[in-house]
Amino acid sequence: MKKHLFPYLFLLLAALALAACASKAAPEAVLPESAYPAGANARTVYPMSTPTSTSAPATAESPGAVSPAPIPLFSIRIFPDGRGWAANWNQTALYHTADSGLNWTEVSPADAISGASGGFYSFFLDGSTAWLSLPLFESSSLLRTTDSGTTWSTTPVDFSAGNPWFLDSQNGFLLSRLDAAAGSEFVGIYQTADGGLSWVKRFSHEPGMADPSLPAGGQKSGFTFPNLINGWVAGSEPINDFIYLYRSTDSGVNWLLQDVPLPDDAIGAMFESLPPVFFNASEAVLPVRIYLPDGDAHTGFYRSTDGGETWSFLIGALPPANRFVFADAQNWWLLGESTFLRTGDGGLTWEDLSAALPVGFTPLNLDFADANHGWLLVSPVGDLELESNFLYGTSSGGSAWELLPARLTP
Repeated sequence: MKKHLFPYLFLLLAALALAACASKAAPEAVLPESAYPAGANARTVYPMSTPTSTSAPATAESPGAVSPAPIPLFSIRIFPDGRGWAANWNQTALYHTADSGLNWTEVSPADAISGASGGFYSFFLDGSTAWLSLPLFESSSLLRTTDSGTTWSTTPVDFSAGNPWFLDSQNGFLLSRLDAAAGSEFVGIYQTADGGLSWVKRFSHEPGMADPSLPAGGQKSGFTFPNLINGWVAGSEPINDFIYLYRSTDSGVNWLLQDVPLPDDAIGAMFESLPPVFFNASEAVLPVRIYLPDGDAHTGFYRSTDGGETWSFLIGALPPANRFVFADAQNWWLLGESTFLRTGDGGLTWEDLSAALPVGFTPLNLDFADANHGWLLVSPVGDLELESNFLYGTSSGGSAWELLPARLTP
C-alpha cells in the first residue's frame, strides 16, 4: 500500500479525557447509558497545532481605541454564564474569567505545576469545575477545583498523565499518554466514579507484547465517551485510504475498528480523524483532515444519526482548519490560518466569513457559547512568542468582531 509522509498535528490538546488506575478500585458507575457530559456535549473545541502563518496583510490595524494590553492567552473556553477558562500556549498557566472574558485571573496551582515535567492536560466541566492532569518525572497527579480555581485538591496517580474527560462531577475517563515512537503511540485508558480520587484500568498497551484490540500503531488525536459504555479513539496512520477510528462498547476494555466509508473524491488520500462530537444520544459529527496525493489538504465531516453506529460523509473541499468549534448540532465553525467558515445547518452548506477576521493578525483560537456569541484570540503577524495576544468578541455568529478590552487582574 502506498505511503506518504503524514503531518502529525497533535500538540496542545486540551480538554478531552478518559479515566482509571490499576492499583486503585473505583466504585461501580451508576449513570445511565444515555448520560452526556454536562459541559462538553453542547459545545466542543478541538485545538490543533500552533499556527505559523505570516500571510496576513502587512497593514495591521491598531489594537483599537481602547488600547487594551496584550494578554498571554492561547486557548479559551467560555460557558454561556460568562465564566470560563484559558491557558497559555504551552499549557503551563491557567486563567479564569467571570465576566465573559473581560477580566482574567491566573488560578494556576503554582506548587503543583512547578514540579511538573511538562504542560498540563485539562478538562472543564463548567465555569467552576476543572481537572488538570500533570506529568511528573516518574508518575503523574490529577488536580481538581470546584470553585473556579481558588482552591485545588491533588490526587497522585501511578499512570502517565493524559487527556481527562468527565461526564459529570464524579464519572470520567482518562487517556494516559504512555510513550510514542515512529508511527506508534502507546496509551492507557482509565475510569473513575468518584471525581478522580480512585481509578480502575480499562485498557493499556504493554511495550513488547502482542498488539491488543486498540493497536499501538498510529497517533491518537484524542478520545470521547458520550456515556459510560461507548467510547471512541480517533487518530491517524500514514496509510492511504484508511480512517483511524476505533470504538469500544464495554467502557474501553475492548476496541474494534469502526467502518467509515471513504469519500468518493479522495481515493488515495490519507486521513486524520478527530474524536467524534455527540450532541445527543443519536446525533454526532466526526471531523477529518484529508491529505490528497497531490499534496492538497482539505477538511471533511461525517455525520451519524444513530449514535455512531454508522457514518455518512457530508461535504468535501473545505479548506484545512487549525480549530473546530461545535456549539450545537447545527452551528459549527472552521478556523484556518487565514480562513473562517460557518455552517448553520449541520454542515450541509457553509458561509465564508474570512473577510471578517481582524486584519494584521494570525488567528490562534476560537470559542462560541451559542450560535451568536463567540470569542477569537489573535496574535500580531510575525509574533512567534504567542504571549502578546488580543481577544475579540462577536454577537453575530462571527460575521463581525469587536476588540475587547480584556486584561489580566491580580
